[in-house]
Amino acid sequence: MDPLSRRRMIKINQRPYIQLLEESFPGFRDNLIRWEALGFSWDSSKRFMKEEKGEVLSHVALMECPMLIEGQWHKIGALHGICTKASHRGRGFASELIQEAIQWSTESCEAVLLFTGIPSFYEKLSFRQIQEYRFHLPHPHPKGSQPSRPVVAPQDNDLFLRCFREREPLSHRLWVKDNGAVASFNALFATFPTYWSVYYCPMIDGLISYQLKDRTLHLYDIAASKMPPLDVILDHLPAAIDDIYFYFSPDQLTDEAIPEPHLYDDGHLMICGSWHTLQPFMIPPLSRC
Repeated sequence: MDPLSRRRMIKINQRPYIQLLEESFPGFRDNLIRWEALGFSWDSSKRFMKEEKGEVLSHVALMECPMLIEGQWHKIGALHGICTKASHRGRGFASELIQEAIQWSTESCEAVLLFTGIPSFYEKLSFRQIQEYRFHLPHPHPKGSQPSRPVVAPQDNDLFLRCFREREPLSHRLWVKDNGAVASFNALFATFPTYWSVYYCPMIDGLISYQLKDRTLHLYDIAASKMPPLDVILDHLPAAIDDIYFYFSPDQLTDEAIPEPHLYDDGHLMICGSWHTLQPFMIPPLSRC
């Protein structure tokens, strides 16, 4: 470990909540170090903690999550980092902190969202499930002719951040405004040094997030200053495809994709407060906290 990373590690280890988050989400500490090296800070979220004798037993964080919904901007809060020490679960600590966070957010947020694999727990706390949809489009396309390459840390860190900060909205139906903070944390967590699913495409001077499975394209995100046409995106693929699944509302790319209910990565979308869209949508994988 280089001296700068060592200093960052020492500083992070001094935070009272770090041990709990590392125990709850193994690998969190290392990812936090490289994420904060990009210029972000976990302390930019509002934190709610239950402590006992100097030990953090439960933790909840609330971040601002501006959303473009049906062409209008809305102030949304997003809960993340929800955890309780294993030896102290079942005592209502997380529930108390979540209710405290919701109460705190009422003056600044129209709604609060989160993603969870245990929706019944949050339904007891005034959250309701919102169905998400991915969008299917049969669209045979040959192997692309344009170059692209995986985005890798640290050499592509500035490129990644620039593309996210300069990007055009992915959708006018629903889009999360993110300067790269959420996306970089998600993309670096499990696949460092490679940014998960992210490829740089010089022709569009932007990023495409996708996976190819058999002859199916799973398209997760596009970060570019000008949204390219769909066929330009497909011309960057290293293999031929027959079908596309969009994991976002593809209104900027096509009006022919068919929405189908879909649960992404066991993450039920839960909302507390006012919600403004009735049209099918999905919050893209890189924007989920």
